[in-house]
Amino acid sequence: MRVILAALLVSFAARAAPPQVDWLFPIGAQRGSEALAQIGGIHNWPLKGWADDKGIRFAAVEKKKGFFKVTVGKDVLPGPHLVRFYDANGTAPPRVFYVSKAPDVPEKEPNNEMLEAQSVTNLPAVVHGKLGTGGDVDSYQFKLKAGQALVAQLDAYTAGVSMDALLMLRDTRGTKLMFNHDAHSLDPRLVWQCDRDGDYVLQVAAFKFPANSTSSFSGGKDHVYRLTLTNGPFVRHTMPGGVKAQTQSSVKLVGWNLKQTTVIVPKQGEGEAVVTIKAVNGPLRLPVSVNTELNELEPNDSNTTAHAVSLPVVISGHIDKPGDVDRFAFTVKKSDRFVFSVESFRLGFLLDGLLSIEDATGKELASNDDANKKRDPQLTWTAPADGRYSVVLRSLLRKGGSEYFYRLQIHRPQPSFTATVAVPQFAVNAGATNELKVAVKYLDGLKGKLTVQAQALPGGVKAEPVELTKSGTAMLKLVAAKDAKLFNGTLRLAARTGDSSEWQSVVCALTSAGVNNGVPQGFPDYVIPETSLLWLTVLPPKPEKVPEKKSDSVKK
Repeated sequence: MRVILAALLVSFAARAAPPQVDWLFPIGAQRGSEALAQIGGIHNWPLKGWADDKGIRFAAVEKKKGFFKVTVGKDVLPGPHLVRFYDANGTAPPRVFYVSKAPDVPEKEPNNEMLEAQSVTNLPAVVHGKLGTGGDVDSYQFKLKAGQALVAQLDAYTAGVSMDALLMLRDTRGTKLMFNHDAHSLDPRLVWQCDRDGDYVLQVAAFKFPANSTSSFSGGKDHVYRLTLTNGPFVRHTMPGGVKAQTQSSVKLVGWNLKQTTVIVPKQGEGEAVVTIKAVNGPLRLPVSVNTELNELEPNDSNTTAHAVSLPVVISGHIDKPGDVDRFAFTVKKSDRFVFSVESFRLGFLLDGLLSIEDATGKELASNDDANKKRDPQLTWTAPADGRYSVVLRSLLRKGGSEYFYRLQIHRPQPSFTATVAVPQFAVNAGATNELKVAVKYLDGLKGKLTVQAQALPGGVKAEPVELTKSGTAMLKLVAAKDAKLFNGTLRLAARTGDSSEWQSVVCALTSAGVNNGVPQGFPDYVIPETSLLWLTVLPPKPEKVPEKKSDSVKK
């Protein structure tokens, strides 16, 4: 009897826990296609699937545990998307699923050795592979012509896969032509200029993450990857790297094998411009700002040759070579206050910038290396007197090159705030209350009342708005009625200042792994760094506790 009771308790505990999804394979599909995807982890079957775009549908194959039929509509925007897997007990954290423009190529074993490399007959292509066992190496063979640039980009770590992959390019004799271990993150990207027609082999392997003393290649069911291969157009970024709101703009495309070198961006409101381009990694997603967007003008290394600009402004440029310094001169009045902010590492580039302000004589007045524990620097500075000053940007490690692209934004401080939650999903039992902690930070002199509230809650669930007057934690109480219906779906939390009609979404940061890779300020971010698409599960009422019966074995 005790054994049966213990089994029942274990079974109940398993049913009561939300699903655990450790991996998804493949981690993407071509738009306008169907695919069969598998998940691994601990869960009851079948699960339901959700995606941030209605054109992406996951339907469980009920008689094949862990498998979903995936349908991707032809109009789905290419790029990374968030998907979830859930049941009546709750949801697993969101995972990344890529939608591509190029055809999918499933890996076919055996392909460990160069002599048995899998043939990829047409480029561009997106290969979906798995390093299934320790020591596994996947090899792919394809043709290139002289003058073409091969671009091979692997996605794994920034999609939540705990592995540190590498790429090795060889010719058919086995000669190593190029190697890449880490690009911007632990995911590699290899670019090689072909000098003669022929067949070439690209090999994929991975080290264990987090690293240990073992030098052998790692593998496992969760070692999944997505490999983009192209000898055609691939856009790395644009010059400038953004556009001005309500202004038709022309931007230059920077990348490889480009036939289209410029693109016209129609007038846009603030936010993001999505622009169609003829490249395997399109479309372009460009930030839209209210300020003028410029490209740097060289030479601008010295104080006397600094590129003169009017503030506010956004400047795009490169630290072109080791030791390069970019200076931008401006004239301000005493007590003028500006924010100088660099975007490079957060955009997927390599610049670990050092930002400083100099007076007209070249004397340094202020500097910053890292801001908010990130590699990109930021300064808020007040002019001590009328006059000419320069903002100076250089590589902290005196490095440079095409991957050292940046956007330097200079603007007056604008009162604002951030509102964040620590986890992307919540649950509440019918007839119970759950507290949601929203961390609010007042920025740049923001003052006054700020309101945080939950919006579009399901029937039977309520939450009173919470007001703050300074940085702190807003404790939202989700109260579910006893007869609240079971629910699984998105939850929107939002905040606004004063009587503003504009609500700002509360977001949750997404990280690629729950462990520290040992690299200071390493590579923690998902390819989708944050989301406002939170999740709420309304569970059945908690079972009432049965009072214990008093023993009558002891008589008075």
